[in-house]
Amino acid sequence: MISSGLIGGAGDALCQIVVEKRSLDKYDVPRTIRFMVLPTFFMAPVLNRWYRVLQRIGGPPKLVPLKQVLIDQTLFAPWFTAAVITSLRLLEGFSLEESWEKMRQDYWSIYKRAIFYWPCVQLFNFYLMPVHFQVIWVQLAGLFWNVFLSNVTQTKLPVPPIE
Repeated sequence: MISSGLIGGAGDALCQIVVEKRSLDKYDVPRTIRFMVLPTFFMAPVLNRWYRVLQRIGGPPKLVPLKQVLIDQTLFAPWFTAAVITSLRLLEGFSLEESWEKMRQDYWSIYKRAIFYWPCVQLFNFYLMPVHFQVIWVQLAGLFWNVFLSNVTQTKLPVPPIE
């Protein structure tokens, strides 16, 4: 769980420094902390349990990864994406109603990219990656996803009500 938080924070840091080209005096430390807190205390525990469920999927060995990705993207990813967007906004101090509205605005843009990105990552992972490298592969993919997520959810926001 700690590694997930570090990767979330690193993704936001890369977004602020590389994508947004912020100088250190403009760097938003609370934003990076939010991107560390959410993966540590929400995303990693939920994903850990979800992957245990996915491991129970049976069938012909060559089809199991395909079934896992299909189930993941149809049953889990839609609500998980909404929960992440809403939670990020709540961590900024916005109300549930404001957070929900932000989720409604950003959802399809993020989800459309997620259904192209994560199935490719996971199919490569399950079919081609040796088991002992699978976690490292997903964490690397997560780093790049967090750069994107930070950019989409954090740019051009009104000033949060609390600091």
